[in-house]
Amino acid sequence: MIPKRYRLPAQDFKRVYRDGKRIKGKFGMLIWSEDNSLSSPLFGFVVNKKIGNSVKRHRLVRMLRSLSADAIKEFQLDGVGIRFEYIAFCFPDSFSSLKSEFLSQIKRACLK
Repeated sequence: MIPKRYRLPAQDFKRVYRDGKRIKGKFGMLIWSEDNSLSSPLFGFVVNKKIGNSVKRHRLVRMLRSLSADAIKEFQLDGVGIRFEYIAFCFPDSFSSLKSEFLSQIKRACLK
């Protein structure tokens, strides 16, 4: 579970989508924008109803929150001010495939 301080506020979703840079993957697209006023990264998730019923969508969000917590620890993002928004396209085949894609997208976003 990701702590509340890492969650993207609802009013920031449009700004990140409009001004952010994008990395598209098989399961979803990561959009990020840098903000020097932030002391920690913020993560937000968008999961469309085309993915499945509410149980399936919520399961995907729980997986993404878990992966976000892993990314914060793995890439030492705690002092970095970046807003991340992940827009899911389809439900992944397995957790490991989603994990490898999501972490590679985060890594590419942090290196740019």
